[in-house]
Parts: sequence; C-alpha cells; structure tokens
Amino acid sequence: MPLIRTLLFEAVRRVAADPDLRRKADHIARERVMPLARQTARQAGEVVRSQQSVLKDEVAQAQADAAPGTTRAEIAGRVTRRMMERAKDRLR
Repeated sequence: MPLIRTLLFEAVRRVAADPDLRRKADHIARERVMPLARQTARQAGEVVRSQQSVLKDEVAQAQADAAPGTTRAEIAGRVTRRMMERAKDRLR
C-alpha cells in the first residue's frame, strides 16, 4: 500500500508541475465548474428559503394544536416527526 500511495503522489506532483496541465485545469475550473457551482448554490438557497417558510408554518401549527402545558421540546419533537414523515413520503 505505501508503494501505491508513493507512486500516486509522485504522479500528482508531476502533473501539478506541468504548466500546460495547470492552465487547462484552471480554464476548466473557471469555465465549467464555477458557473455550475454558482447555479447550484443559487438553487439550494431558493430551496432553503422555501423550506424555511414551511418550517415556520409547521411550528405555528404545532403550537396551535398543543395543549397549554406542552413544553417546547415536545412541540419540537412533533414538528420533527411531521417533517420526517413528509420527507419519507417524498422519497416513496
């Protein structure tokens, strides 16, 4: 195993030392990877914002349904169970 690791690291060092390969990697990162990463981050932000409002609504509903002596931990547990059930239903 140490021999394979040594050979792999030596190959990586040689590739990293090659200016042409470094330029090509930089070009690919700028032209393909970064735009895709930005787009994905934007989409993830939209999903997070939409789920945040769903969570607020779910918490408000759980608080309205709870008995007067219910603790915050119990309400949080109910909300968590409801959200997990919804997630499971989406995967089915």
